Parts: sequence; C-alpha cells; structure tokens
Amino acid sequence: LHHRPPASSSNVCGSNVTKDILSCTVCQTLKTMEDCLPIVEVNDDNFIKLLPALRAAIRGASFVAIDCELTGIGDQRKLNCPEIDLRYQFTSEIARNYAVISLGLSCFTCRSVSDVHMTDKEGGEQIRSHDYLVQTFNVLTLCSESFRVDCGAIKFLLNHGFDFNNVYAKGLQYYRGCDQNKDEPPNVRQLFSTLLEHRKPVVLHNGLMDLAFLYQCFYAELPKKADTFAADLTDMFPCGIYDTKYIAEYHQSMPATYLEYLYKKMQLKNTQRGNKGEWHTRIQFPPYPKGLPNIDWQPYRQIHYYNAEKDDDGCELCETYAFHGWCSKNVKCDKSHNINKIVKLLQPKALKKRGGKYTGPKTGSLVSIIQQVAKREILETREMDDEVSIKKRRLSNELTRNKLEKRNMIPVVNDDSGQKMNEKHGANGHRAGYDAFMTGFIFATHVSEGNKLTAKNLTFTPENIGLSEQVNKVYLMGKNIPFLVRTGTYANMSTNHMLKIPKVRRDNVI
Repeated sequence: LHHRPPASSSNVCGSNVTKDILSCTVCQTLKTMEDCLPIVEVNDDNFIKLLPALRAAIRGASFVAIDCELTGIGDQRKLNCPEIDLRYQFTSEIARNYAVISLGLSCFTCRSVSDVHMTDKEGGEQIRSHDYLVQTFNVLTLCSESFRVDCGAIKFLLNHGFDFNNVYAKGLQYYRGCDQNKDEPPNVRQLFSTLLEHRKPVVLHNGLMDLAFLYQCFYAELPKKADTFAADLTDMFPCGIYDTKYIAEYHQSMPATYLEYLYKKMQLKNTQRGNKGEWHTRIQFPPYPKGLPNIDWQPYRQIHYYNAEKDDDGCELCETYAFHGWCSKNVKCDKSHNINKIVKLLQPKALKKRGGKYTGPKTGSLVSIIQQVAKREILETREMDDEVSIKKRRLSNELTRNKLEKRNMIPVVNDDSGQKMNEKHGANGHRAGYDAFMTGFIFATHVSEGNKLTAKNLTFTPENIGLSEQVNKVYLMGKNIPFLVRTGTYANMSTNHMLKIPKVRRDNVI
C-alpha cells in the first residue's frame, strides 16, 4: 500500500505492471522523513535487546493494533460455512496446522487531547485533536513444529518482498498450544502474554482468523467450542476487542471496507475534520536515528499528494477492484486499479448508487444496515470473498490459487514528485507491521469522529470512547451478524485458560 518502494513500470492500469520490489529508499523522494512510518523489525538477533522497548510500548499504549502474516488459510469454502460453530471448528483446524510467520504490533499511545482556540492577526482557529505516539513492530516468528503452507500464499508473499530466508534464519521460534516448560528464556509467547498482563484493548481488521492464530500459537490449545473461545477472549481482553471491518460494515457509510481503502479514506476524512476545527487524530513517531539498523522507513501519506486531475493514465476505474480490492482479470484488465484514484473518485459514484449523500454513521436504521450487508453478501457469494485485508488477498486455497498467481504483479501509482509508487504493501516483508499500523490508524480516527474522548488520562474503555455498541463484535464473512465475544449463559471458560491467565497476570517477568 503506502509503503511500497519505487517500481519501474509507468502503467497504472491492470496491464503491464511491474514485479520489481526495491529497497525502501522511497522515503528519500518525499519531502521530509515525517512522511515516513518507522517499522522496527524484531528478530532472534535483537529480541533480547529490544524487549524492554517492546514491553514499554505495550504497557504505555492506549490500544494495540495487531495483524498476523500466515502460511495459508486452507479451504476457503469451509471458512464461509454459514453455521458459526462449524466455521469455528474449521478455523481452529487451520490455526492448528498453519503458522504465523510475522506478527505486526502497532502501539498507539494517546499523549494529549487538545481543545484550544488559537487567535492571531488573521483570525481564530479551533484545534480539537487526539495526539498519539505510534510505535510499530514487525516481529518475525518461526514455528518450531511442522506446519502446512499454501503454494499460492508462499508465491504471493515472495512476489511481495517477503524474505523467507530471513524468517528461517532469524525468526523467533515458538511452539503451539499450551505451555510446555516452566522455565523458558524470553520468547514471543511471553511477549503476547505482556499484552494480556496489561489488559490492553486490541484492534484487528476482519480479525477472527487472527484471534484464533494468536490463541493457538502464542497462548494455549484452542477450545473445542466457539462459545468457550468467546468466553476466554472476554477474560483475556477485558478492555475490549475491536474489529475495524465490522465497524466499517455496520457503523460507517463507506462504499468499500477493505483495509487499503478504509485507511486512505480515513486519512482524507481526518484531514478534512482537522481543517474544519473538528476532532481529529494527529500522530507522531519516536525520534529514531535515520541510520538505525532494523528500522525501515515506509511512506504512508501518498494519498495527500495524489491529484486525480493531473492523473493522465487514461483509464477509468475498475468497479470490481474499486469496491472489493481485487479483480479476476488482474493484469489483463484495461481499467485502473490505482488505489489513490479509487479513494479520491469512488465515493460520489458509490453513494449515488446507494441512494444519497454521506451524512455520517447511521444509527438506529436496522433495515438500512441489513440491506447494505445483504448486498455485500450477494457479491461475496458470487466472487468468493470481497475482503482485501492483506491476509484475504495473500492467502488462498487450492481453488483460488490461480487467481493469486495472476495477482503476483502489482499496480503502481504516482506520488507528487512524478515517481511511481507501488500500491500494494509488503515492502521488505514488513507487511504485518504496516497492516497493524493501518488498522490502528483507522480505529484512532474513528474514535476521534465520536467526539467522546475528552481527556488523555481517560482509559480506553468502550464507554469513554463512545464505542459500547461496537466493542467485542468481530466481522463474519457472508453473515449479517458478527461473532460476539462474550460469556454466554451456558458457556464456561476453558480449563487451559483458567489455569494460565492467573500466572500471566501475576508472574509475567519479561
């Protein structure tokens, strides 16, 4: 997405695009380093050294956004099973057989809440902002047990710059399921326990699969029943789980809800709100030295430099790609897959089709919500999956492998300097870290839109940020209801969880 390096092709339509993935020196072409997101790679070589910083970032975070890079997701038809219990069983089976090879963590710390009126000779200006310090990590992980891989997923990752040699050489080893040894050196499982120890809200995008893998790979053996899994999650994350895919589908009026579109759209909306003196989000990064090893600086603000009027590619938008983030024609498509162009131009056309001008998140209109979800459900059935959060595009089963192989070549877009920027993400293999950042930014701007967070010392409880109706609801593909993270009347927490969680919150000594 925003953080791809320059590419050699100049064609931004579906055809004749490049496969070249260069090192991320692209930030040098931008105006300042403030236009770049620092992503810290955590691996076996530097884990012990970076451990204090990792724990401090989690401990001080207002919320933590998470994304997992996986080796596959198996048979996608099973994942779309209409029966929730069966879908959970299939998801659990996948988590037990595949592996996490990269864990993205983006820690958002609210440093200040500003509500001031500035006056100068030219007049007054109202500033209402939530100011965050953002620390983003890409943790390389390697399962020490045997695991499956999907051929299409591996080829897709390779063509998007993922370095498997780096994972095998430097990945933090972990085992699945329950704890095996009492005395273990610091490891990624303990790092995940730090998140539970400090009871931080977590944010994901289309996160059911991520939650299953996090549980199975870094916590304990997954429960057999979905209700038990939900009960465990409720206790593991008492401050809440938020799914930006669910929020976008049910509580925002957006033409599309895949990760890249949401992120760039929220960037534009956030800037507009700030210019109007409304509540908005401002972010800062730690002042890392420019030449520090294991830090990649990825551009993340290209949407602000893109000018649709100056884009002379001569291609009209591909509606399939614009609404769903992928196109079956891929490189053979003669229409534009330029995500910046889509974000700038899609809204008026999409909202006209949906019957009106955007007036903000709709509340109380159950019929309208159901109608919107039903329309998407039909499209999902026809096209297998409209989700273009990164794992849904990069991981596929045998039935969709050919589609993935055709999507190995990546469209590019212009930045304001005239150079071409690759518009898919994953530069230098730091896809999970960047996806986590995008997810966190979407959530932060959504909180700002709610106008409820009025002081920095307020904890990010659902009540304080105005999201009581949106917490603990995880998006389910092809369903008109979410997966509810709650303790049911007849559902008890699992034995494995009840044995482990007291130790995590009492004995975590990372």
